Amino acid sequence: MTPTLFIILFSILTIISGLITQALKKATQNSLATNLLALIDAVVTGVGGSIVAYIIMGIEFSPINVMYIIILTVAVWLGSMLGFDKIKQSIEQVIALKKD
Repeated sequence: MTPTLFIILFSILTIISGLITQALKKATQNSLATNLLALIDAVVTGVGGSIVAYIIMGIEFSPINVMYIIILTVAVWLGSMLGFDKIKQSIEQVIALKKD
């Protein structure tokens, strides 16, 4: 995987993951933590999107490329968490933990 491909996949998958996270948040009526929804969604989107891209482009599944999939999945998770409400919620959770 080249750095250019990594950035392209990161951008596309982060946008998709962010949109799916927002849709899931609306559908679950905030019954789950948004960060947990973002994590679950990012794992599915990151791994699935990477595998689909590898298959379409004919990239082999070598150990280094599997590591790239894992790194991309973590990057997609962090990227999908970026948003005002998610950052605000994370800060509020940290403040609440310090008060206890």
